[in-house]
Amino acid sequence: MFLITIKRSTAFAIQSFWRNIWLSLATIFIIALTFLSINFLVVINAISDSAISAVKNKIDVSIYFKQDVRESKVAEVKSHMETLPQVEKITYISPDENFAVFKERRKDDEMIQEVLQELAGNPLSAILIIKAKNLSDYPEILKAIDNPAYTDLIDKKGYDDHQAAIENINIITKNVKKGALIITIMFIIIAILIVFNTVRIAIFTHQQEISIMKLVGATNGFIRSPFILENIFSGIIACGLAISVIYFLLSLVQPHLNNFFVGVDVNLIGYFNSNFIIIFGSQLLGIIILNIISSSLALGKYLKV
Repeated sequence: MFLITIKRSTAFAIQSFWRNIWLSLATIFIIALTFLSINFLVVINAISDSAISAVKNKIDVSIYFKQDVRESKVAEVKSHMETLPQVEKITYISPDENFAVFKERRKDDEMIQEVLQELAGNPLSAILIIKAKNLSDYPEILKAIDNPAYTDLIDKKGYDDHQAAIENINIITKNVKKGALIITIMFIIIAILIVFNTVRIAIFTHQQEISIMKLVGATNGFIRSPFILENIFSGIIACGLAISVIYFLLSLVQPHLNNFFVGVDVNLIGYFNSNFIIIFGSQLLGIIILNIISSSLALGKYLKV
């Protein structure tokens, strides 16, 4: 009996969908735009997270020791810094490694190479490169480096402060997200109104059939189900359409993102592939729930059952 009811409701829903095809297409179009606007927020969030992560990875504190400092003293400072809970990683660069890297970087500078050949020894010292667990941890690390016990050991310290860049990215992202959120809310409201009016028109065109169903004892649930199913169909079709458009747009945008964010891995297609079920599944579920609510409201207000 249940399967027969589902079968009949589905048949009525498909019949109503084709009978009001232009209104159904308008509903699908608006719902698809809602999907696109929501996923625009997802894209902005993915890009900003990748950009901020890339900037964070470039931040570190470099401690340059004086040339006459013994390796044991450098190891002592390194051991002390490793005890700090804020420190994630410390890289030690010996004077010889430092000198080799410097020569490799300036290998095309003939003047520098001539000067280096005339030097009797290694003019460079050891370096410690410290990376914190979080951006907010760097002030504590810098405070620890300023320990008076290390004043005679350290020549200088370098802190690549990209905090301003991160703040700018956050501000831009926040503003874009606000605009996209407003557009998304507008499309959601429009989608609800469209679905609401679709059901009203469907009810009007099926008034005689509804009256007959009531006379033969059809339940309220059976009368409501075709209209709700029709709008669920519209949501599913709109979701499929939006997914196709999104992946098409991502394939066009991806090469430009790679050129713009040089050195940053902003793989939007890979991101959507990895989170496909979470992204589109949750959105489809949300649209279906909105369709059910709007359909139920329209039926409850305009259908006398």
